[in-house]
Amino acid sequence: MAALLRFLFVIPFGFVAACAAAAFALLWPFVDLSGAGEGDPFFWVQIALGFGAQAAQVGSAALVPWGVFMLATEILGLRSLIFHVVAGLVAGFLTTRIAYGAELPHGSVQTALVVAGLAFALVYWIIAGRGAGRWRKARRPRPEASLERATPL
Repeated sequence: MAALLRFLFVIPFGFVAACAAAAFALLWPFVDLSGAGEGDPFFWVQIALGFGAQAAQVGSAALVPWGVFMLATEILGLRSLIFHVVAGLVAGFLTTRIAYGAELPHGSVQTALVVAGLAFALVYWIIAGRGAGRWRKARRPRPEASLERATPL
């Protein structure tokens, strides 16, 4: 029952929270908060909609690679923080290379993409990744044949 709840709720919630963290990491360095206190009633609405749209974009772009990664970690029981962080670094680095090709963007955009990959990996590990593979039953060693049949002396 716990495995079913994990696959139905914990893992998808981890994915959604990781998408929100990656969106925050992508957009926060570029948000100008100088107009926040000037009484513009729509400023925070625009910020919230921007983060929501960015989280949806991250989620739609990361769904298939994350699904493959999640299946691999669940089946193989890989729950190491280092493994998840390295996967986030690789994903952030590959995103800059695949999305932009030979003409790489400004260094701050590259940094934001790598940090977003790290944020995604860390938040997913905190919520769901550190329990990967625990739903499987531990294999018990088979008793040896010599122990099964007692031989008289």
